[in-house]
Order: sequence, then structure tokens, then C-alpha cells
Amino acid sequence: MVRKLFYLITLLLLTHQAGAQSAGTTGADILKIPIGVRPTALGGAYSALGDDVYVIGYNPAGLARISQYSFGLDHVEGYAGVEVESLSVAVPTKDYGIFGGQLVYRHMPPIANTLATDPTVSASDVLFVIGDAQQFGKVSIGGSLKAIYSNLGDKQAFTEAIDLGFKVELLDTDFALAAQNIGPAVQYQPNPQGSDPLPLTFRFGAARPLIVSPSSTLLASGEVFNVSDTGFQEAFGLEYWHRSIIAVRVGYRFTDAQNLQGGLTAGAALRYNLGKLEYELGFAWQPNSISSTFVTNTYTFGLLFWF
Repeated sequence: MVRKLFYLITLLLLTHQAGAQSAGTTGADILKIPIGVRPTALGGAYSALGDDVYVIGYNPAGLARISQYSFGLDHVEGYAGVEVESLSVAVPTKDYGIFGGQLVYRHMPPIANTLATDPTVSASDVLFVIGDAQQFGKVSIGGSLKAIYSNLGDKQAFTEAIDLGFKVELLDTDFALAAQNIGPAVQYQPNPQGSDPLPLTFRFGAARPLIVSPSSTLLASGEVFNVSDTGFQEAFGLEYWHRSIIAVRVGYRFTDAQNLQGGLTAGAALRYNLGKLEYELGFAWQPNSISSTFVTNTYTFGLLFWF
């Protein structure tokens, strides 16, 4: 089964590269938004490192590393008044692997054209994800199903997609391979005017601990990924834990200057126990260079629970 999954992802990657064209426009760009304080602070280099509820958005196979019931709440304050809310959950089972789910809602200020008589336009997106992962020794595989609903004024669009993921541990290093957003194009109704393909994405990542001691832990991750309309990108992240209580994170994503998700990222977290309940308060920051003289900031706030 693992071999078949690997062959499938490889075939998809080769097919995509054979038909690749210059960068263009894709639909359902909510699929490009990084979800989760930890992966955001690490620059998105998370398909191999991820071992919590947020990994469902990067590599569903990473769900297999979760051993406790857990859920996360996140709020993103983006540029131009765009805000994102998300709820992520993970449910371990004895016989059916680890189930994960995620609900993401993006909303933005109404769009008004003061020079025209057109009514104010509202825009929002909803993303629902459900996935499952299984562990086979040091190998894990997973998949997820996505449903995307978009609203733009009086038009709506609905489509589905799937993700496939693979993860293996070799020589104290985790390697990951994932294919994301495999599905039909987005088409707004009523009166559709063409359609936009989903941002098909392929990821290859690696992560390993650099320091492990009772007082400190340093983890490193790196990732190469290809998004159908923006091409190849690279991301690197470092996470330092002091006595498993305080974390400091930094990441960098290499991309073209027009991609606002590129560049430096950073964050921190505080973890504490209340009996059997463990929780983590986290924060991530990403400056966005709109131009050489105009920089905005995106802030992510999160609360993660295990029990």
C-alpha cells in the first residue's frame, strides 16, 4: 500500500511537470493560507516536522504521530483587513488510525466602489478538511478530503479536493512527501465566466532534532514545494524549546518578490499543564513587503490543547 501511494504521488508530480506552464492564476486561494501558529512561524516547512493538529494542512500522514485528543484555535490578522479563523482537531483511535479535521473561515472587509453605482461586494471563503493517517512501523501514510465554498458578491463556488501524504523516519530524520489540492477547477455560479484550477501543490520535506537534552531541544526542518501557479519555493525553520515550556521559532521562505507569503517569519509559544490537560499559547509574526517602502504585518494567535 505504501509503495502504491509513493508511485501515485510520483506519477502526479511527473504529469504536472510535463504539462507545467508559466505562472498564472488559480482559484480557491484559501488553500494557500498557512494555518497554525507553529507552521506559520517556521515558514511553512512543516510536512516532515509536523506532529500536531496543524499538520493536516501540510501532510495528512503526519497525523499518525498524534497520540492524544487535541484541538487548536487560531486567529489571523492579515493585511488589508483580511482575517482568518480556524478550528483544528485530532482524534486517535485504536483500530482506524488518527482522524483529523479542520474548519477554516476567511472574511474580509466589504469591497465598495465609490465611483460607481454598484452595490457593496462581500467576499468570504470556507474550507472544511477531514483526514486519516495510519502508522506502519517507521512509515506513515495519510489522506484527506477537502470541501471549499467561496462567496463573491452574488456569486458562489463550490469544489472538492484531496491530499495524499507519506512520511518515513530514517537515521533519526523524518522525510515527507505530499500531493495537495488534487481536484476540479473552481467555477462561480450563476452565469459562470470560465474557471480557475486549484493550486496543485507537491511537497518534499525533511526534519530532525539537532539538540536533545533535559533542558533544551532544537529542531530543524526544510522543505521544497511546487505550487502550480507560483513554481518552486523553499522554506526552512528552526524551533528551540527551553525545558519544554518556552519555544522560540524562526523561519524563512524563499519565493519571488510578488509572493506576499515569502520572507522572514518568527514566533514564540508558552506551554503549561493543568492536570491531564496540556495547553500551548502561541504567536507568529510575518512582515509582508508590499513594496520597497511599504511593509505590512500578519499576526497569528493560537491556542492548542492536548488531553
